[in-house]
Amino acid sequence: MKMKSSYTRSLNKIAILFAFISVLFFSVSSASASASSSPSESPSAEAELICHTDNPAECYPKVFSATEEFQVVREDQDLPPGLHVRLDIQTGQKQAKLYDPKENPALEGLPVDRSVVVVDPEASDDDQPQARPGAPAYEPVGAVKAPKQKNEGFLRALETVKKDPGLAPSDELDAALQDLEDLSHDMYYGLQIAEDSEALRALFCLLAERDGAAVAPDRPLTERPGFLASSVLASSIRNNPPALRAVEASWDAVVAGRCRDPAANKGSGLYARLEPTSEPGTAADTAEAYFARLDLAVWDGLLKSPRIKAEFLKNDGMRNFLRILLRRGNAWEDRRAKVARIVSDVFLDDEAGAVLGVWPTESAPGDAAAACGKGGPDALDEGCWEHHLEAIGLDSRDAGWSEPLLDMLRRRRPDSTRPASRQPTRDEL
Repeated sequence: MKMKSSYTRSLNKIAILFAFISVLFFSVSSASASASSSPSESPSAEAELICHTDNPAECYPKVFSATEEFQVVREDQDLPPGLHVRLDIQTGQKQAKLYDPKENPALEGLPVDRSVVVVDPEASDDDQPQARPGAPAYEPVGAVKAPKQKNEGFLRALETVKKDPGLAPSDELDAALQDLEDLSHDMYYGLQIAEDSEALRALFCLLAERDGAAVAPDRPLTERPGFLASSVLASSIRNNPPALRAVEASWDAVVAGRCRDPAANKGSGLYARLEPTSEPGTAADTAEAYFARLDLAVWDGLLKSPRIKAEFLKNDGMRNFLRILLRRGNAWEDRRAKVARIVSDVFLDDEAGAVLGVWPTESAPGDAAAACGKGGPDALDEGCWEHHLEAIGLDSRDAGWSEPLLDMLRRRRPDSTRPASRQPTRDEL
């Protein structure tokens, strides 16, 4: 009887062992089958899933499951730690795989982030708030806020400049211009200067003065009144749209304003001063090139205004630009290159902010050599620019700025039938 009971216990142990092995085999087989299942099958119900449709096969785990190959990371998936992540710049998709330090030995031993990275999905266009009809245009600059601590000397300097800008330089005026030059780079103070029409008139009068006392040729360039006035005006409106609009609003008063220096009131004033009139190679020619430098620095910003740009075109501004391009001599080299860049940025190169179609608007003459040659009746007309730029480009010293400008101008000419060539970059001008 004891023998039978021992035999029975042995059989029970064997049965239990057999059952355990069967369960283990079934579990391994199930895991293997799950790993080799088709991607189209629904993910395991144990994982937290993200489902955007009613089709279970289109669900995917909330936490990204990495392999040894790169896979696309969906916008709303979380990334586990220790992965190799990259961004496909062609598609904009983020991809990830298991990190392998052997791929880049230089990174071996560096610490690895242990936290899950939450990838915020990009907002779709439908999520963006829509502007109501008739709402004002978006202003990227926003409101220009006053600094927490205003500069106490600013208003005093502004009043000094407005007092009598036609007088010979004085220590008080010099100090005021220096203060304004320092502050004009700030958007707030640049706007304050531009909104003061009397201050604008005074600064433009200082810029226009040509007599020896006002120019102060014996003083360093950066301390001369004309130079400082040019710098204040240019800095106030550079990258400061509200200030440029303020100058635009006062433009009629600026142009009509009378200065103490009679030379500043001759002809069309601001526009006429760009025309070189002295004998090339003389001391007067060098002085004229210096004044052109001051004026061009201001026009570079002013021509971003549609209204001022239209006035500039109406008052032969482009003719005077062409006169500068045709000027020869070392004193004018930098001025010519400056004019080429301004023309490109304002009228021809939309990547630099130019509004296309404003200039040029006329076609080139049929016989450019006859119409645009030296002494020709239309030598400075809009249609003659290509003719002159071709001649200028024959000098290798000028080809660096004249050839890209010529190529871009030909592209923008209304009746252009010239085959397309490589688009010049802004840096080439």
